[in-house]
Order: sequence, then structure tokens, then C-alpha cells
Amino acid sequence: MVPTAHALPTSAHRVVIGRDAEIELLRAGLRTGTATTGRFISVHGELGIGKTSIIEEALRHAPAGRAVLRGAADAMNQRRPYGLLLDAFASRLTDDERRSASALNEVALGERLLALIDALSVDPAVIVLEDLQWADTASLTLLARLCRTLAQIPLLIIASQRTQASHEISPELDHLLGTLDERGLLISVALGPLALADCTLLAERLTGGRPATTLERYLAAAGGNPLFLTEMIRALQSDGAVTIDQRGDVLLDAPVGPSPSLAMVMMRHLSHLSPATRELLTTAALLGSRFDAAQLRVAAGRPMGALLPSLREAFAAGFLEGGDQGELGFRHGLIQEVLLQDLPPAVHAELHREVAVRLHEASAPAAVVAVHLLQAPTSPADLAWMQRLAAASAIASPAIAVELWERIVAASTAEDPLNVRATAGLARAALSAGRAAEAGELAARALRHAVPSDTIAALSATATHALMLQRHHVEAKDASARYAEIEILEPVDRAAHLAFAGWPLLMLGDLAGAQHLAVEGAAMAAAVGNPAAEVLALTLHGQISDCRGDLDEAIALLSKAAERADQHPSLASTEVFPHVQLALALTDADRTQDVDVLLHRGLSLSDELGYRMGSLAAHAFGAQVRSRTGILSDLVAELDAHASLVGSMDVRMSPPVTGMRAQVAAHQHGAEAALVWAALLEPVPDRGFWAGRGRSWIWRGLSRRHRPEHDDLGALETLWTGWQELRGSEMLMDCAELGLDLVVVGRRVAADRPARHAATMDRLREVVEVVGALADRNPDVASLRATALAVQGVADARPDDLVEAARLMAGTGRRLEQARIAELAALAPHGRADEARRLAESALRLYAEVGADHDVIRARASFSRAGMPVRVVARTRATFGWDALTRTEERIALHVADGQSNPEIAQSLFVSRRTVESHVSHVLAKLALRSRTELAVFVARRLEDPRQHGQQIDPSAERR
Repeated sequence: MVPTAHALPTSAHRVVIGRDAEIELLRAGLRTGTATTGRFISVHGELGIGKTSIIEEALRHAPAGRAVLRGAADAMNQRRPYGLLLDAFASRLTDDERRSASALNEVALGERLLALIDALSVDPAVIVLEDLQWADTASLTLLARLCRTLAQIPLLIIASQRTQASHEISPELDHLLGTLDERGLLISVALGPLALADCTLLAERLTGGRPATTLERYLAAAGGNPLFLTEMIRALQSDGAVTIDQRGDVLLDAPVGPSPSLAMVMMRHLSHLSPATRELLTTAALLGSRFDAAQLRVAAGRPMGALLPSLREAFAAGFLEGGDQGELGFRHGLIQEVLLQDLPPAVHAELHREVAVRLHEASAPAAVVAVHLLQAPTSPADLAWMQRLAAASAIASPAIAVELWERIVAASTAEDPLNVRATAGLARAALSAGRAAEAGELAARALRHAVPSDTIAALSATATHALMLQRHHVEAKDASARYAEIEILEPVDRAAHLAFAGWPLLMLGDLAGAQHLAVEGAAMAAAVGNPAAEVLALTLHGQISDCRGDLDEAIALLSKAAERADQHPSLASTEVFPHVQLALALTDADRTQDVDVLLHRGLSLSDELGYRMGSLAAHAFGAQVRSRTGILSDLVAELDAHASLVGSMDVRMSPPVTGMRAQVAAHQHGAEAALVWAALLEPVPDRGFWAGRGRSWIWRGLSRRHRPEHDDLGALETLWTGWQELRGSEMLMDCAELGLDLVVVGRRVAADRPARHAATMDRLREVVEVVGALADRNPDVASLRATALAVQGVADARPDDLVEAARLMAGTGRRLEQARIAELAALAPHGRADEARRLAESALRLYAEVGADHDVIRARASFSRAGMPVRVVARTRATFGWDALTRTEERIALHVADGQSNPEIAQSLFVSRRTVESHVSHVLAKLALRSRTELAVFVARRLEDPRQHGQQIDPSAERR
């Protein structure tokens, strides 16, 4: 009889038996799932059932040249933001990016990872993510966001997941899998126990002989788990208990007693190692399933030379292996688990504390140190250290900072200065994430106690900002004024409170009081050297000037604010989004050249600083800009991007956004479609909810409630209520945006209801007077002069004013407004048939260009009823095929065909990645295509065949 050799299967040579159907599923995904469209394959089953083995076996048959990236989640590193995806993309990160990943803001790091995914997916690619049940929250959230575009890109994600009870699955993982399933992107591969015949065959492969009766009992005891079976046989081989007789039968010299557990089998393997090697492996297990050699040296407290003998032994025995990026790791996660399970909980915790101390002394990143410290019970002696770690990790790893602060709060009394500092940190983190109610509650709790002098400035600022975002504007104003007078605060901090104090007044409608504080705050901030506070005050003053229609002054103030914010970028200097406010003011003044750059800059700064409110504002204000300068699909893309950001935030900018949705729906699909959005608006809009530029959209949206029933009187009363509110609070630019709606509806009411004629005409004369005076104050702004002429032309039945208004508006780029005025001018009784026909044709063309399909139909019907012979009848935009694409969508389709990723397109067009995502989705839907690859082929063929230009193509032919 010959003893079998001690051959250890490794990750490079896996024995895979009995999984043909499952492997074929994965191979099919590799063949077709990444050809053009993306998919997500979830391979799930119990520990050791063979998830990794079948993934590796399938990958061996992947098409040549296909990029394959691998990452693994780790129970020890669940707190590390994007740990799973950083592991997968380690090879694609530059040395600088790898070094700075621990210091980057979490939002900025997420955007960088999305850019890497886009770049990877230009060609078919595969990402393998192991142990998804341990994935960090940030990685799962980003993967859920990727679901929006996964179907468009040739990317196959294969994830392994250990079977868990439903209550053990994290909400983020449950949301990810649910979203994938809803979108038809999820392929589920469940691995059950191997059949006994397959277990027998596996044993033959491992031993080189036929299992005899005694070994067969061990096979049955393995329960069909291939890892359990493999490790049992390895243990028996290590003990010299396996031999093969002359007939080729495997003989087993081992007791027939109860079969050990898988963990016990693994412990038997470990028992053959030297004590020094077992000790080193235990230290390594504390670091995770994969770890950096330098961190192991620090954690072990010994030079690398002294560790080499133990490392060699661990590698030779098959317990450790090298990784793709030079890191080390355990051959199987079970080894790490067994090493840690063998430790008493108290010892386990103290070892983590020791590792934390050593890493801290070696200047490891704060978040890395904190992960280990959080594994140990909180000691009063650690609280000050935890506070320092939290402050250092707050930007890059906010979840870790929050957990540290929560530990401090739980382990200290409410009046303890450390407790107050930690509560202040929690409040600021909640505010940055857009959870104003939680932030206000925490700040109020901390302020009930003596606040340390180094904390009072940040805490008081958080408290006042949270009050305003919760619409407690009087309290916010009073608190800011009170803090501005506290002598304990440094002058720079008092200046910040003074600069902020005017914002609640703006929300209350007191523009004069707000401006007074803005001027005073800007002067004080400049004098004491607080650039962030100066930006705060300048932006407020600039917005007030914009609201009042003092556009030159607004642009000067906001330009200075944006310039100062660029010179001193910080969260405090971007909280009032000076760049996007300037973009809107420039658009108000018809100076649209740089608005895209400014919107993009505001969004980029907010992302870099992790300020979700700033990103939300960039899209909300961006939508207002697009409403004036772009076509309707561009506006919809911004609104979609805005909606994708809201998430768990309780801070909203929804009223004006919802009003815009109603208006867009009316232009595209008619009054009934607009009613769906108008019904979401509060019947009496809360001024405290939204009082900045764009409030007119709320009133215009509300007036849509009356349009399906042709209730002109109801629409007039709604618009007039809005007019009175806006004029009373000096929001004259918003008044101008209501003006044309008011006079058009008002003229119909005056004509249809003689009893209301005089009162209605008095209202219209007020509108004419206010809008005219606003235009006179801004003589160089053609859109205001055109609006004033149009308002007067409708109110006083002056056709020539309408004709001139259409001419002036044509020079501004505001095509939708030009179309509407041209329509009104065409229908006005001026007796010039040729001019009327020209105006009508112009209106129809413009409506079609901007995508106002319902307006085309409605205006054409109006011209027909008026007996107007329109020679060139503009068609509504096609809903299917290339002719359905807008100019922006055509440009983006060409960028996609050129191989550019979403971030690259966003950079070249100065829009956000989310906006590009929305546009690409619209393009694919209109062309009935499934992916970016199909779109690239479609465009290439279209460009190659001149006959197809200007014609509608059947996209299904491209796919065939």
C-alpha cells in the first residue's frame, strides 16, 4: 500500500465536480451578457459550497482579452467606505489615488469609481465581487446607482454571497438585489449540496483511489459540501491516515466516530503549524481576509525579517496566498474565521486594541486605526483618542466618524465636554447628509450644556442652519443674531453668524432686512478675514438683487462671491452655492455664455466636499437655467438628475421643481398630463419651504390645476395670488415670469365675464406697469423688454407690440418664450395676413424645435380656427427613431459612438454625470436600442450611409 501525497488544492487549481449546469449559466453570461448589455449574476449558497470555484471555472472559458477585475468584501472592513470596489479597482487606480483614497471625500471617491466603471465598460468587461454579504454600505449604494445604466454597458458583475436569513441581509444589499430584479438585470445562481455520487467522484480526484466503506461514511458526513469534504480529506492525508491498496481502493486508518465540523477540521490543519506561525496568522486575521504586508509588520510589532520564517511556513501549508496588487490574503475566508473564533471575545477585543495602538503609532490613516478600535469595548481612557480619530476621518469616512461619535456619546455623560463635541460632530454629519431635523435635534441637545470654546462656533452654525432648513426661520434669525453678539466667539465666527442671519429673513420675505445684514456681514467678514462668511453674505446680497431685478448689481456681487469661493474652497463657502446662483442671474440677464461652466463648477465643488445639498441645488437651479435657454428634453434630464439625488434627505427643493414638471408636461403632452404634477403642489404654498428665485414656478404649476376644465377664472385667481405675494416681497423677476400667463388668462376672463371686466383690467394694468418698470431698469436685457412689450400687447390689444416682442425675443435664445409670443402676435388682429402667417409658421417651428409637441398641435388648431393659411406646417417631433432625438441627444449619441464615457461626455458638455445618464437613457429608448454598444453601431452605420441622413431608421435592423 502506498500513502497518498499531501497535495493541497489551491485557488489556482480547483477541483470542480457536479456543477455543470451552474457553470454553463455563468459561461452563457460571459458569452452574451457582456456583448452589448450588462447583467448582474448572484451566486449564492452556504459556506464552502463552491461559489468561488464555479466562478473561477467559468472565467477560465471567458473570451480572450476581456478585462476581469476582482474584489472581495471582508467582515473586518465593512466600515471602510467603498472598500469592496476599491479592492476590485486597485489595479486601475494611480499610486496617488491609492494613497489619497483614505483622505478623499466619500462623494468624490464614489464619482471617481463610477468614472472607472465607465472607462472599464467601453469594451466588454467582468467584475467579480466576492462575499457580497459583507460589502460596505457605500459600495452597495454605488452598485444600486449603477443599476440605472448597467443595461446600457457591456459589463457583467458576478457576485458571490453566503446564504443568510432574510433578517441578516443588510437593507442596502436587499435594496440592491431588489432593484436589479425589478429592472430585469439579476440572474440568480443557487448552489445546493453536491449529490453523493459527485462527492465520491471528488474524493477519487483528491485521493487518486476509489473510496472504500469507511471513507464513504466520511463523505456522507460532509453533507454535500465540497469544501468540508476537501478539508476532511486533506486532514486525513496530513495525519497519514489515507492509503491506497493494490486494487486502487482508498483505505482509511481513522476512527469511525462522529464526524468533526468544518471548523474543527480547519483547526486540525492549523495545529500542524509552529506556535509562532499560528500567532502571526491570528494577527493577520485581525487585519482582514486580505491585508498589506506593511500593516502586518506593524500589527505584529516585529521587523519583516523576523516574520519571514512564519510567512514561508504559512504559504507552504497553503494558508496564505499572494494577491494581484502585492497584498497578502488567506486561501479561504474560513481560515480567517476559524482563527478569530478560537479566541475568547475579551482577548479578541484587546488584540484589536493593540493593533489600533500600533497602527496609530505608525501614522496609519485615522479610519484604518478606528476600524480596529471600534472592535474593542469602549474604554473611558480611549474617548479623547476616539474624538481625534472621528475629526480626522469625518470627510473621507463619515460612517466611521459617526460610529466613533456615537460610542463617545454612549460612554459619557451629557455634560462631559467630549460628549458635547461628539454630539456636535453627529449634528454636522447629519446636516451635510441633508437630514436637517436630525441635525437640529442633536445641535439643540448639545447646546443645553456648557459647550467647549473650540466647538461653539461649528455647533452654533450647525444649529442655525438646521433651523432654517427646517423652516424655523424666525428662530434661525434670532439665534444667528444672538450668536453674532457672543464675545466668546472669535471675530471670524461672529462674522459668519452675522453673514448667515440675513438668509432666514430672505425666506420670511424681508428682503430689505436681509440685504442690510448681508452688507454688514460682508464688511465684517472682509475685515476679520473670513472668506467663507464673505461668500455667504455676498451670495445673499446678490440673490436679493437678482430677485429685485437689479441684474448688473446681482451679477457683480455673485461673481465676486464665486471668485472668493474658488480662492478658498470649503464647505462653508459652498453652502449657499454661489456658482449656480451666478449662473441663474446671468441667464436672467441673457448672458448665457458661461452658465454651463458655472453649473458644472458648483456641482464639482459640492461633490468634492461631500455636500449633498449643493449637488441637489446645482440640478434644481440648472433646471431653471435650461427652462430659459435649452430645449425641454434638456430640462427633463436636469429634473431627472435632481430626483435621483434626493434619497434619504429631508431637505427638499421640490416645490419649484414640481412646478417645472407641470409646465413641461403641459408643453409636451397637454393639460391632463400637467395635472398629475400640479396635484402634488400644496394648494397654499408655504413660503418658508421655498422663497428663492423660481418661486413663480410654484404658482404657474398650481394654475395648471384649472386648465383641464378650462377654468380661466380659477387660473387667474391662483396666478394673481402668486403675483401679490411675489410683488409684496419684491421678487420682481419672478413677477415678470408670471406676467404673460396673467395677462393672457386675464384677457379671456375680462372678455367672458363682463361683471369682472373692470377689476380684471385694473390687475392687468398693474402687471404692465411693474414689468415695464423692470425692463426700464435693465435696458440691455432684451428678454425683459420683449416680455414687457408682450404683456402690454396682450393687455392693451396692441398687435405691433407683440410683433416687436417676438423680434426682440428671437435674439435671446429663449425659443419657447419666442414661440409663445409669436403665436400671440399671429393671432392678434393687426390686418397683415402675410406677417401673421410668418409669425404662425415661426411659432410652430420653434415649438417643434424645443419639443413642445402638444403646443404644436394646440397652436396649429388655433391658427386653423382663425382661418389662417399656414403654408409650412411644422410637425411634432417623431417619437421613434433618429428624428426623435433632440440636438443635445444627437450630440451625446455621437460622443457615445466615439467611445467616450459618461464622465468624459459630462466634462465636455459641462453637465453632470447624472444628466448624461438621463440623456443616454432617453436616446436608447427613442432608438429602441439596449446598450451603448448598439448605439455606437447604429451611429456608425448612419454616418457611413448618406442616404440615411434625415430619414427615420428602423433600429431593430441595426440589431439584426
